[in-house]
Amino acid sequence: MHKTLRRIIAIGGLLALPLAVYGQSGPPAGYYTAAETLTGSELRAALHDLVNDHHIIPYSSSSRIDVHDALDILDEDPTDTNNVILIYSLRSEAKTNWPAWNREHTWPNSLGADYQEPAYSDLHAIRACDASVNSSRGNKYYDWSDTNSTSYKFPAYAETPLCSTDNNSWEPPDAIKGDLARSQFYMDIRYEGDSDEPDLMLTDHIELISSATNLMGRLTPLILWHLQDPVDDAERLRNDSIYNLFQTNRNPFVDHPEWVLDIFVPPVFIQPVGSALRIRWPATGLNLNLIASPSLHDPWTTVTNTPVEDTEGWFIDLPTDTSNRVFRLQTGN
Repeated sequence: MHKTLRRIIAIGGLLALPLAVYGQSGPPAGYYTAAETLTGSELRAALHDLVNDHHIIPYSSSSRIDVHDALDILDEDPTDTNNVILIYSLRSEAKTNWPAWNREHTWPNSLGADYQEPAYSDLHAIRACDASVNSSRGNKYYDWSDTNSTSYKFPAYAETPLCSTDNNSWEPPDAIKGDLARSQFYMDIRYEGDSDEPDLMLTDHIELISSATNLMGRLTPLILWHLQDPVDDAERLRNDSIYNLFQTNRNPFVDHPEWVLDIFVPPVFIQPVGSALRIRWPATGLNLNLIASPSLHDPWTTVTNTPVEDTEGWFIDLPTDTSNRVFRLQTGN
């Protein structure tokens, strides 16, 4: 039995969970019943209610199970139980080498977690990481690296041979892009500004990302990374372990990957109307902005035309010379 699990039991059933639950795989029957028939904003609200108010694991503690203890289990090397796998580096590192490795917040503290629990210690968005790599990434958001930038570096750091970076963003290895994306989707729906908690939001408006906005990005790459790097067994096991051993909540986007598109990519319909190009979307109850980009890899800007409401929802008419652009809806930030 793992030393940290022994410690949980010795403390007297810290989480009040039966030992049999340690081996449980997947969500328990009925866990998502309240969400399964919903879509759009109603689905988002139901998932928030489901994962909210989780059991809080302290970030650091000398007397209780803390984040460091949890990472010893959650990021354990499946081929060597004395080691953890470090995010970004993808290197196996001895657990005893702490603090040469430490706790990486995939959603940076300075962009909303704000060094306050529960966001500060949420295990769904904290990974074991080489300490120098953690410092090198800093508070950069996730995005494809701009190879034309004078700040472009590949590799991003000596210890991350498969990462790249530029002035303000960090691109992780392909093998973990989907994992990191799903951790960001979880944080977006988990933290809605309830009580003293932050309201965390993903965005394509990278110019707005700062310590004053609680915004994180970039949404479009995260969506595509989610699709390109599907959920695997290791990610499912980590989700199970967070639920069974620590927080008693799950990342819905690991259990139901299809919900990412439903919540974060509302449908857009494009049709020619006379000399105009009509961009239409259904009424959803969400505050939505139409955004456009020359391509998926370029920054997105808000279309400033005033939307028109009719019986089918909303639409904007644009000149046909905009037809070589990519359009998408985004919740208003």
